Amino acid sequence: MIDPNNERSLDAVESLSEEEGTIQLTWRDKLVEFGLDMGVAMACMFLAAFVFAGVLLATLDLAEASAPGLFERGSIAVVVLIVVSAAVGNACAYLCFPYLTRLIFRGYELNDDRLERSVRKLLEVTGMDITAETLFAMKGRMANAMVSGLFRKARYVFFTDKLLEKMKEDEILAIFAHEVAHIRHRHLFKMLLSGILWICAIQIVWYLIDFNVYYDSLDESLKMWASGLIGGVNVWLALICVMLPLSRRNEYEADATAAGWVGVECYSRALYRLHQLNDRMKSPRKFARIFLTHPTLQDRLDRVAQSNSK
Repeated sequence: MIDPNNERSLDAVESLSEEEGTIQLTWRDKLVEFGLDMGVAMACMFLAAFVFAGVLLATLDLAEASAPGLFERGSIAVVVLIVVSAAVGNACAYLCFPYLTRLIFRGYELNDDRLERSVRKLLEVTGMDITAETLFAMKGRMANAMVSGLFRKARYVFFTDKLLEKMKEDEILAIFAHEVAHIRHRHLFKMLLSGILWICAIQIVWYLIDFNVYYDSLDESLKMWASGLIGGVNVWLALICVMLPLSRRNEYEADATAAGWVGVECYSRALYRLHQLNDRMKSPRKFARIFLTHPTLQDRLDRVAQSNSK
């Protein structure tokens, strides 16, 4: 822990964080921010789909010429090929995500004294060599930070210019520690692996129930609609059952680790301030929480207090 003498109660977080400067966005600003986020997500999805289709079709063509009958429709070989193709496609999307973020959000490589000091402090307390990661500022309308990239020399830690402008140095250190904690726990690899395992499980289930027999029995006019419906349901189930719960679990784990490095009070204050800046103090309704990538502020503060009191 960077400051072992920081033992103030979490009850003081709110009073410590009452400051002016909440970011008020117009509906146009929110629409632009949403559009940019969706632009990155859609670009990654199209890339994954393009690579998936390319690997699948190229392999089938090659096999048809060199080993006819190897990938017979409905065979286990086809299941393996689909899983491998999907894994390659998703891995390419994860690898390209930081570059697409740079392209769409624009920005510049950071040269900030506060972050240089934060790097030195985190090097001391974590023992991690994080000097290979590139720090990058992006032009965001919200105060935010994230880490992206599967491998060290292709990994970026992004900070929005609003976060750097509005938050104090110790708060920036705490947010930085949270992103470094994601690296420590290999959360990006876990997210990628969970997606691949989901695809693998779905393909095995379809193979076991001989799904192709049911699909081939449909009228040609219905097959396109069935494919779209099945694909959409599959994506939503993967998100709700796997990706979003795992994302929230990863946030809890990164919170606990970062709080252990910088101190519970410092981290809780920074977390509170981040939500305050972005005008996200009100918790969503319970039924809507299953669609969140991050837990609510109160849940995160409670978990931080519990995990570091053991």
